[in-house]
Amino acid sequence: MIYKNNLLANSVRLALVSGALTAAFTAPAVFAAEEDSVERIEVTGSRIKRTDIEGANPVTSIDAASIEKMSVNNVGDLLQNLTSSAGAATNTQTNNGGDSSTRFSLRGIGSERTLVLINGRRVVAGGSGANSSVDLNTIPTAIVKRVEILKDGASATYGSDAIAGVVNIITKNDFEGFDLKLNYSSSDKGDAATKGVDVTFGAASDRGNVVFALGYSDQGEAFQGDRSFSEYELRAYEDGTTQEGGSSAPPWVNANTADGRVTRGPEYGDWRTYDSGIDSYNYNPVNYLQTPSKRRYASVFANYTLGEFGFLGEVNSFGEASYVQTTGNRLLAPEPLAPLIFSGLPAPYSASNYYNQKMGPKDSNGNAYVIDDWRRRMLETGGRVNERDYKTFRTAVGFNGILENGWDWEVSYVWGQSDSVEKGAGYFNIDRVAEAVGPTGWLDTNGNLIVDNNGDAIVDTNGSQLVCLNEEAAVIDGCVPLNIFGTPGSENQVSPEMLQYISGDYNTTETGQNKQEVLSAVISGDLFDVPAGTVGFAAGWEKRTESGSYTPDSLILQGITTAGTAAATKGGYDVQEFFGELIVPILAEAPFAHMLDFEAALRYSDYSTFGTNTSGKLGIKWMPVESLMVRATLSEAFRAPTTSDLYGGSERGYPEATDSCDRDTYGPTTGKTAEELAAVAAADARYLAARGTPNWANCVATGVPNGGFNSGNVEQIPTNGGGSDNWSNPVNLSPETANTLTVGFVFNPESIENLSMSVDYWKIELENAISTISTNTRLEDCYNSGLYCDSINRFGAGTAAPGGIISVDDFTVNVGGINTAGIDYDFRYTFETDFGDWKFGLDGTYLLEYDKILAGNRVVDHVGRFEANHDGMFAELKTNFTINWSISDFDSSLITRYISGVTETEAGWWTEPFERDVDANIVVDFQTNYIVSDHLVLTAGVDNLFDEQPPFVYSAFGANTDVSTYDVIGRSIYLRAGIRF
Repeated sequence: MIYKNNLLANSVRLALVSGALTAAFTAPAVFAAEEDSVERIEVTGSRIKRTDIEGANPVTSIDAASIEKMSVNNVGDLLQNLTSSAGAATNTQTNNGGDSSTRFSLRGIGSERTLVLINGRRVVAGGSGANSSVDLNTIPTAIVKRVEILKDGASATYGSDAIAGVVNIITKNDFEGFDLKLNYSSSDKGDAATKGVDVTFGAASDRGNVVFALGYSDQGEAFQGDRSFSEYELRAYEDGTTQEGGSSAPPWVNANTADGRVTRGPEYGDWRTYDSGIDSYNYNPVNYLQTPSKRRYASVFANYTLGEFGFLGEVNSFGEASYVQTTGNRLLAPEPLAPLIFSGLPAPYSASNYYNQKMGPKDSNGNAYVIDDWRRRMLETGGRVNERDYKTFRTAVGFNGILENGWDWEVSYVWGQSDSVEKGAGYFNIDRVAEAVGPTGWLDTNGNLIVDNNGDAIVDTNGSQLVCLNEEAAVIDGCVPLNIFGTPGSENQVSPEMLQYISGDYNTTETGQNKQEVLSAVISGDLFDVPAGTVGFAAGWEKRTESGSYTPDSLILQGITTAGTAAATKGGYDVQEFFGELIVPILAEAPFAHMLDFEAALRYSDYSTFGTNTSGKLGIKWMPVESLMVRATLSEAFRAPTTSDLYGGSERGYPEATDSCDRDTYGPTTGKTAEELAAVAAADARYLAARGTPNWANCVATGVPNGGFNSGNVEQIPTNGGGSDNWSNPVNLSPETANTLTVGFVFNPESIENLSMSVDYWKIELENAISTISTNTRLEDCYNSGLYCDSINRFGAGTAAPGGIISVDDFTVNVGGINTAGIDYDFRYTFETDFGDWKFGLDGTYLLEYDKILAGNRVVDHVGRFEANHDGMFAELKTNFTINWSISDFDSSLITRYISGVTETEAGWWTEPFERDVDANIVVDFQTNYIVSDHLVLTAGVDNLFDEQPPFVYSAFGANTDVSTYDVIGRSIYLRAGIRF
């Protein structure tokens, strides 16, 4: 499949060809290179080495000294504090839905659209297997020399994924000496403790150097129940009030009988009507607010000059190797066991089950019900635990040098692999649950089934052993009947023997892998002289292979446990690319043109999966005077479908979504007071009106009864996600493409010494996005227009829960896009006084536009909003203000982070959708360090100095706030000791 080149690509191609032709006719000039006394370096965003660090591309650089002024110990936490970070990138505050990783979403368009490099070379993806982005937890800050963030599309330079920009981590590959850092931190509540040690030592000779780095960190947990804002799952109302909510699967049982839905209630009393307002289970307290994790790492960086090799010049060899092991846990509330509604598998509680007859709800005649839809929170398990073990290996080796004509060259090979093992406990085998809640009988002392005169098993009698019976009334070997009707912690709770049968032998194991190989060759240098200077160029070739896999065990593969169902993933692709780049000086030392440079880049890619792609870039750098630089770029970027996009196995998830065919969506179903009963009547009227519209036919077409249905307040919809290969009708994914424009200036006024500022406008237009439609959109569009109804699978007539959703298929497709724009600014001022040296810094991002384009060209404005369904936070303004004061041997800094308020839409079965304002958030961090001697520095700091609580975001998933954006731990104190020789 060949993609049509647009005007930009053709323009870049013409510029590069013209430069090459001119070089051919002026070849002697390239051999007249003179030795430059100023070191030329490669700046992120260009392969051409230069003496000036400011190019046409907007690049933010964070050096090791700046990193030292923060408490972060991995690159992910560092990047998520940037004002350009937005959206919903995961971190270790993400418990349900997280994977113990930290990722970075530049501009909020997704971590998979931000390319991560180490020393200018690609990094293998990390996570549970077949992942699409880098786990930044695997890169400790102790090895970082600086981090450069290119805020511009850069596919013409680096290839796929560089749509929002590039993060280039430059490591300490030239360190000499010995450096030891010890750190400890803890919240002032006594939890979330973190301790670590980092050791770096290096040596050098006249021909090379080597640097070793070793480290260990241990991050402790915090629980949602230990913070007032997250102690309860809250439901918000338009009048500003909230109500404690929770799950419809409580420990005190929620049973939908032939005479209505009943429960024992939190009081564990007699059976009564279930009231969702007071009978839901609050699962928040036992969930992690910060997940615990441990990291061990070892890295080595070396280079060695081999000597002169003819026309290759002096050849240098280099090598990098790193190993990182990360272990982390996830802890969720105990399993909400509801086989029919949550798992889509029938496990009816038999009326002939002993525990149902003795303790279950009864009809007016005192008889037990057959309960198809029963729900019970299994507190006796202690929770659902997932233990993760990630191992990441990476090596980079190569040679570089300077040719006789002064051109730089490099060949390199990068190999990376990440392996994962995840073990889950606290889940249940639904087949065995069905057996355990089925009919029961008693064995006598001789092991014989006690029966009546008709030969039927007697349910309630004096026997020696209670046993499970199958449909033929035969004893099921080893089965232990299940009692869900008892009180946890009492003698009639779910016993260890019961748990062992339905859960004990059904812990799950999942393995995964990501693998990457990159072979590249680059040459750059000066082509020829023009009146304004020297034309620079770079050209190269790259071959890359990516593969990934995810392998669930047989329990998950067969979908017989409540851990979910998932199919295996295995696949990969390779790509071969050619690229070129030019910098052409147009004017120099002219009136109103101290410097005027033109830049162009082009990259041609040939993928094994979809065909070819060409990306181009144009840039201009104009300095009318020496103190002012105006810059602009226009670039194309793309993202190729990844292994998971293409081949990801079908996997069951449970996103929150609203079903307009469900009576519960329209408001409360029960009430006691006159006001509550009026609300129920109003909700009934709204549902009746909905059933009278033409849209109702779309509900009926998917399996909803004409009279409607009630799900019992199911908020999380079983959804099948995965790669495009899962669609029954083949879907061929194509790459997503983007056009990026940046225009800005850098100003260092001569009249104000030590003042610098930069302002950049940016705009990204992303098309043909590789994404999913979303469960909520599929349900909405099916109801409103009949679209996507074929992806919704419901229980049909004659089943135990007619109309209820079994699953929604939401596999990967090309759909919609994103249009976003904003302004980045950075102001720096330093001055000296008799009371020390002062540095002030103010940087920020002002979001002007963020339109998400959905299927059917519908547009959702995200500016100044929190958007659910995994889109996340899009504050209009984010700023970081830094004050640094140095005097004598003391150095102190105060960092104030501001996030403007946003608007969210709260919706649920308890309320009609309404919008509410989310407060702005201001967090202040303080640090001071003291240079004890040339060999010892002590540091103390407080993060979130004033213990600012995160604002409530009720539509966010978990903790009643946005854990991807806000600090949820509160005030934390840390100490650090640095020893250097």
